Parts: sequence; C-alpha cells; structure tokens
Amino acid sequence: MKVSIGIDGADSPRGGCTTHTLYRLFKELVKEGYVERVLDYPYLVRLNPSVPFKTRGNGAVALKFELRKDPGDLVPFVVGVVEKYLREFSGNVDDVGLAIVYGDYDRELSHIYYEALTDYVHRSRIEGLVEGSNGRLALPMGLSRGCVGAIAAIGWSASKFTYELLVYRSSYLTPREALVDLGKLASVDLNPRYRTFCSFDPEVGRVVAIPRGPDPVILGLRGLDPGGLIEALEYLGISKYVEGWIIFKTNQATGEHYVPRASRDMKPFRTGCIAGEVTSVRSVVGGDVELKVDDGFGSLVAYVFKETGLSKVARSLVRGDVVRLCGTVKYWEGVGGVLHVELLEVIDIAELHVKRNPRCPSCGARLKSAGRDKGFKCVKCGYKTKELKPSIQLVGRDISRGFYVPSCGGAKHLTIPRPLVDIDTHVPVQTLVGRISDFY
Repeated sequence: MKVSIGIDGADSPRGGCTTHTLYRLFKELVKEGYVERVLDYPYLVRLNPSVPFKTRGNGAVALKFELRKDPGDLVPFVVGVVEKYLREFSGNVDDVGLAIVYGDYDRELSHIYYEALTDYVHRSRIEGLVEGSNGRLALPMGLSRGCVGAIAAIGWSASKFTYELLVYRSSYLTPREALVDLGKLASVDLNPRYRTFCSFDPEVGRVVAIPRGPDPVILGLRGLDPGGLIEALEYLGISKYVEGWIIFKTNQATGEHYVPRASRDMKPFRTGCIAGEVTSVRSVVGGDVELKVDDGFGSLVAYVFKETGLSKVARSLVRGDVVRLCGTVKYWEGVGGVLHVELLEVIDIAELHVKRNPRCPSCGARLKSAGRDKGFKCVKCGYKTKELKPSIQLVGRDISRGFYVPSCGGAKHLTIPRPLVDIDTHVPVQTLVGRISDFY
C-alpha cells in the first residue's frame, strides 16, 4: 500500500526542527521494517510566507513510500516517534500537524498545496477534506495549525524543484562554525561539478548555508543534483559531532508562488505578480523604494527593500515604465495590502525628456531665465534675449529590459536567487528549475 506522511510545526524556539523530525521518523520506519520501497526523495515544501499564522519557517515535510507492514500498526508507531521527538526538544504538541494519506489520494490534495502556497487556507477546509476522504486522510494528532502545511506538503506535485542536503549535529555544545571549514564552504559554489548554489553570497561576503538559532541543522547545501550535493559534502569534510544527513526534494528557489494576478486580486496574505505602468517612484529613508503601479484594474503600492539588492534598479524607474513585480502581499496599518517585491522585470522603458535652456551665443554658457515672459539672460557675460527658445532633449536611461532578482543573501526560500539567472542576457540558466517564463 502507498502511504504518504506529512509533518509541519514540529520545531520550537528552544530547539528542534520539522525536517529533523522527518529524518528521525524515516530512520525508525526503515529500522522497524515499515518501508517496502521509497517512492521519491523526502519533500521539503515552503508555503506562503505572507500568512501571519504560518508555522515557524513556513516549511512542511512529507515522505511517500510503499508500506510493508499492516497499516493498522503504522499510526501509533508514527505518533510515538513524533511525540518522543517533541518531548526531547520541548516542542508544543498543540501546534504540530501530522497527516497520513493512504493510496493515491495524495493527488487529490494538489489544490490545497497551491492555495497554501499562494493564499490563505482556513482550518475548516481541512475538516471538510478529512470528512470527504472516506478514511484515506487521517490526522492522528488532531486538527492543529500545522495540519494545513502537512497536507499541502503531501499534495505537492514536485513539477519544479531543487534539492537541499541538510546535515544535523549531534551536540549543541559546539558552534556550527567550528564544525565547518568556512573557506571551503565559501568556494563550494564555484565548482560546477557540485551544481550547488547560495552556500555563500560573495556580494555581501556572508555564509548563507549555515543557519542561526538553536535548531539541530549544521548546514543546508542547496543544489540541482543530489549526487553533486553528496560530493560537495565530502569536499567539506564534516564528520565530527554529526548525527547524520538527508537530501530533500524542495520547491525552494523555484518562484512557484509567482502566480499572475490583477491588482484588485493582490490582497493581503497572498502571493503573486502584477504587470503594469509605473505611476510613482519614491525613495524612502534607509534605502528602500516605494513604487505605485497601475495595471488597468487599479493601483497597487509596492516596496522594494534595500536588503534584496533590487532598490538600485527600482530607483532608476520613472513614470511610464512598464514592469512586472512579484512577491508577497503584507498588510500595513493605514495602507492596506503592500507588495513586498522579490522579483522585478522591466518590460518596457519610457522615453525620458528634459527641457534645457539655450546656450549663450556670445560666450557659450547655459542661459538662465530672466523672469516670466522676459526671455533669458547670461549670468556670465550679461547677454539677454527673448528670441531663443528652450530645447527638448532625450535623456539616456541607466536601466535595461529584463529580469532582476535578489542575491543569495537577500532571497527568501521560494525566491529565484541571482545565481540561477544569467543577468547579462536575462535568460535563465537551463536547470531543473525550468525557464523563468514558465512562472507567468
């Protein structure tokens, strides 16, 4: 029998990690003979980051396999392993979502994944799913906040994906930096053999693969090939205080949450893309940029934050430019829905004209206005005239059409980072992520 297990919310601020929970459960399932055949890599699925009620990290996990033993024994065994993990890491049982799906019913859950990725899913929807599943969907630990993510992870179709190799430490006493050669980690993405990305951000000189916080993850290597990830791990030479590692198939760095929407549908707690004409550009103290875009259905306020590395491009936009902005919509008090921009595409560039005063025919200096209806005067030589007229000149623009995405340090989990895009031609690298145009 095919079985799918989804988990979300098994971490806590005091320690633990949802991916680590699945790692432990996977090992126990194999050890106790429950697994006949694994059907795919374990899934690490990131969901809508703009939902305020999301679990920590907005990441859920899932495992799909052929069951060898009696399915009646599976539920108490899985619940026991998860509860043991929570007791060890002081997790809150009330927040944990545990879902078990029997047979091919996981295919019926793809719409829940899509909604949980791009919108808000109320728990009442989950109750209806369970009641209508005829026993094929079970929530052994009850209906909790994490159930949405657990079911969404099972429903992910894995049509666009990358991989992440997570290494877990067996001791919390040793700092992560002492377990990893930072020099090697900074160079791992430079070797095309490994096909890794965003281990280190050279633009800001910061390690990205080593997390912060009390969770058991030493580092996470992201890449496009499982074999390359294993080779990269061997190159790093991490062995001391390591409990183990696991490779997840994941929707990270795919931009799968970039769905096209009209401005009127870009409501708070949704993700998506809007294409329209720039009507306002305003620099904000601190380096951020506020944009207003009109798509013909209405106007939307968008913010390009300095941390993304896209504010310079946004600051170069002018009224009349046509852009596509992608990201998540957050609720701002007194403003309403504001798009937090993760990807910016310049579709069309408006011509920028400026009015220039004529030059002095006597000395060549630029003339100044002599007053309303009084013509021009030269402050250098005193020449005056009412005959000369200002000229209209076309100004060159320091911006080009194409896609602009954040560097590794400024990219969120789902965001397509700069290493996966050829910035020179704005054509994406041919990888498992697919063509960037597929996302619209």
